[in-house]
Amino acid sequence: MTETAPPTFTPPTIDEALERLSMPLVEAMRTQRAVRRLHTDPVDLDLIYELLELSLKAPTSSNSQDWVYIVVTDKAQKERLGRLYVKWFPKLEPLYNRGATEQELRAAKPGRWQAEHFDELPVFVVPCYRSNLQHRAIGWPRISVTSYYGSVYPAVQNLLLACRAVGLGASLQTLPVAVTPVAKRVLGLPRGLTPVCVVPIGWAKGKYGPTTRAAIEDIVHIDRYGNQPPRPSRA
Repeated sequence: MTETAPPTFTPPTIDEALERLSMPLVEAMRTQRAVRRLHTDPVDLDLIYELLELSLKAPTSSNSQDWVYIVVTDKAQKERLGRLYVKWFPKLEPLYNRGATEQELRAAKPGRWQAEHFDELPVFVVPCYRSNLQHRAIGWPRISVTSYYGSVYPAVQNLLLACRAVGLGASLQTLPVAVTPVAKRVLGLPRGLTPVCVVPIGWAKGKYGPTTRAAIEDIVHIDRYGNQPPRPSRA
């Protein structure tokens, strides 16, 4: 019996991809997931710039806009960041998988695939936080520690939603920048710029959501932990 060759993948044009940004927000949110299995076909940087511009519409404290993006497409740079990822992933994977259910082990497979193919993924976006002298002078515990995330992650979520809308797969990764001084050297970051995560981006393989989440009444607590009244009925 002759095996059927897998269908070839043809990426959409930039115009076709941008037309998909009209996707209803609720659909993008309900079907968004961390997509780690990606096609290795190149992604046009003009499309990435359009999505990054949208991501910067996110709010920041006092409109400080303390963010910088490093967009990585160079193979050697991806290999350097990949070495940081591959160094930690095998050490942490057994901890994550210890006592995991069969369903949880299946869900972890895309993460292993991503680790094995990290430097083959088309584009990395590295969001960085730019601390100013006032933040650095506060002392320890530093308010800037939490500002790293609060000032940048809303823009990262905008980027993830925009990627979902146009058909790009993306996920938020922190292991490649876990050893911050090494990641800063690889990226050539000056003092005052701190990488907060890496977002690998490429055309998604397979399907998106809908995703499965716990019932809201199991997650929400009113006023203090433990006070979980029944979910209010919607009109």
